[in-house]
Amino acid sequence: MKINSIWSYITKKKFLFSALLVLVIIGGSLTYWYTRHKTASDDEVPFQSARVSQGNITVGFESDGNISYSKVNLGFGVDGAIAEVLVATGDSVKKGAIIAKLESSDYQDKYQLAMANLTNAQEQKLTDLQDLELKLKNGELELEKLRDSYQEMEALPDAYSANEVKLLKLELDAKETEYQNLKQKYESESNKALTQEELTAKMAWQDLEDTILYAPVSGVILSLSKKVGERVSEDEDFAVIHDNNTVKAKTSVIEYDIGQITLGQKVYVTAEALPDNQFTGHVTHIETLPAEDSSGLVNYEVEIEIADPVSELKDGMTATITFLQKEVSRCLIIPYQAVSMVDGQQIVTVKDQEGNLTTKNIQAGFSDGSSVEVIEGLSPGETVVYRKSR
Repeated sequence: MKINSIWSYITKKKFLFSALLVLVIIGGSLTYWYTRHKTASDDEVPFQSARVSQGNITVGFESDGNISYSKVNLGFGVDGAIAEVLVATGDSVKKGAIIAKLESSDYQDKYQLAMANLTNAQEQKLTDLQDLELKLKNGELELEKLRDSYQEMEALPDAYSANEVKLLKLELDAKETEYQNLKQKYESESNKALTQEELTAKMAWQDLEDTILYAPVSGVILSLSKKVGERVSEDEDFAVIHDNNTVKAKTSVIEYDIGQITLGQKVYVTAEALPDNQFTGHVTHIETLPAEDSSGLVNYEVEIEIADPVSELKDGMTATITFLQKEVSRCLIIPYQAVSMVDGQQIVTVKDQEGNLTTKNIQAGFSDGSSVEVIEGLSPGETVVYRKSR
């Protein structure tokens, strides 16, 4: 019994040792395979390819802003009820077109009354002038008679006493003064404007004119605030017109960058809502006075007019404005990483349709740090191959 127990114990130990040996061998194999595989993977450098394309390379800086329509707010300038609206939102109108009308009967009555008062005042002025003119002529005749009498006394000093001559001279002087005063009054009344009556009539006419609202510019009706029958006040906007379909972009530029912006500078505008559309514009206004935001940064508002807007570009949209500092247009472009320098020569690796790789010498030009201009050595549509950066 004892010998059998010892033998059984030895047999179990051999089995455990053999199993452990197998596990060690398998683990070692897996470790060796993983190490070889990882090393090979780490040593492998992947490649990228890119087609030679045509486009623009630009260098500039960006600023966030908003799309802004050039708008004109229109109001009647007088109170009243809307009698007629001749346009609708979205309509295109020409300069001078009638937008809407107010009930005008009260303003017509006021104008007619003002004109009647003005006519009466003009007639009264004419009557007063005629009276003054008659008095002026009579005064002139009386003055001439006194002058003749005085000259006669002076010619015959022995025929009249000194007292008579003196009295006549005093009468002549008084009449001369009276005549000159009358003459000045006539001239003053002739030149006097009917200020109050004319002003009242002019204001009444303007109020009557203001009951008709005209388009001061050509454009598109963006909004109408009232309907027929509703009242509008003199200081209330009734309509908003998109002035000549002019679309602008506005942005605030920090003081560090404002010195790089000039009037007329070319700009690219991209709206968040239209990411596939890039619009061209130019700087039309740079605010002289600064504005300070909540962070304490000093900013200057810059306004850009967009040259090629579309109807989808809406007022208030968030936009990115790129101020161009340099641009190369319609050039051949490849990734900057595709160009290598070998013995002072710029070279690229080109892959043909069969997958064969060849090296070509090129002349590269302007670069924005990610793309580079190809001046010569490549053609549109060719494929360049280059190492992907780690």
